[in-house]
Amino acid sequence: MRLDATAIICSLALASVVPAGTVLATTERDSTGIASLQDSAERGDREAMFRLGRMYASGRGVAEDDARAADWYRKAADKGDSRAMVHLAAMHTAGEGVRRDEDDARRWYQKAAEQGNTRAMTALGARCATGVGTARDDAAAVRWYTKAADAGDAQAMFLLGSMHARGRGTERSQHAAFAWYLKAANAGNARAMTAVGAACATGSGTTANAIESVRWFARAAEAGDANGMANLGLAYLDGAGVPQNTATAVHWFRVAGEFGDVRSMVMLGDMHARGDDASLRSDDQAIRWYSRASELGHAGAMTSLGAMFADGKGTEPKPAEAVRLFLAAAKQGVPEAMLNLAGMHREGRGVARSDAEAYFWARNGAMAMTGARREASLAFAERLGEKLDGESRTALAARSDAWLARARTDDGADSIATGGAED
Repeated sequence: MRLDATAIICSLALASVVPAGTVLATTERDSTGIASLQDSAERGDREAMFRLGRMYASGRGVAEDDARAADWYRKAADKGDSRAMVHLAAMHTAGEGVRRDEDDARRWYQKAAEQGNTRAMTALGARCATGVGTARDDAAAVRWYTKAADAGDAQAMFLLGSMHARGRGTERSQHAAFAWYLKAANAGNARAMTAVGAACATGSGTTANAIESVRWFARAAEAGDANGMANLGLAYLDGAGVPQNTATAVHWFRVAGEFGDVRSMVMLGDMHARGDDASLRSDDQAIRWYSRASELGHAGAMTSLGAMFADGKGTEPKPAEAVRLFLAAAKQGVPEAMLNLAGMHREGRGVARSDAEAYFWARNGAMAMTGARREASLAFAERLGEKLDGESRTALAARSDAWLARARTDDGADSIATGGAED
């Protein structure tokens, strides 16, 4: 079964540990209730202060006002409300309603954690793991995650599983990772459900079981996790743990795509472009999904969309736009995009015709590949280079080596090192 690493170990994003606003009671939307709440807050009622802060932050019942939200959160925090401390810390991190100040954010998280607030503990762990607002310290991250997980925080359990899976701040152990993922999943964490499903699919830290994998992906999908939806789609596409059903696979890819899952967008683009099923063949739909994935920075989608624009598939030819997309994908290390740039320069489509640039990009693409693909692409580059004199070829080869060296220090390093597109 085809699983992306992100389905097994998800991002340690700080946003995942910031508590979401809770829907307020009907009385809080009512003007009489608001006046009563305001009166209680002004008389020193800590709970009323916190609820007013939440109302102004969400704009429920009152006009949204981050500055007033922060003011009420601070008053509640000063009276010892750990929930208000966590919200205030998040506002300092984002610079919403208050000045952006990582020191103040860390101080409020620390105070809340000392009071036993597990969200604050998890947030401190995430800051240590990502190096946001503090020096990166994986061991400290594990300590905070463990403390929060032991206190029952499902998000911390999931993130602790991720640390064990990667061997960050603790011994690498897929068995320990699976144990924490399973505990978090049983506590209701949707991303952990996806991680458990992925582990069951691959046998990572547990016995491989395709049927159990699908069960967990379905639970994650029902809980709203886009990765779970995407992997459920893959299970139906491959017939892994369920009867093969392309229509059901497409359904889950579409739902996941609408939830922002870029892998699903690319899968849909590929399926519509190839016409895996006669009913799916649609250049318009392929362009739609490739475009959405490209907007999110997916290099493989940029390359595929560029090819459609270059060839005028589903649209009038857009060679200049194709060149722009190929260049963006090339900078992320996609060899096919580099070779496509070579072709555009050789033919003068969307860019000035140039044998030198054609050779440069063809050599880049070849050197970014491995094995037989590199040899075949190098032969193509050499044929292009035959139009140049020896001195020009030597200079272009040096320029190519320098370009690739720079690219390896940027975000495209992993893709270049493996000689393949992201998808």
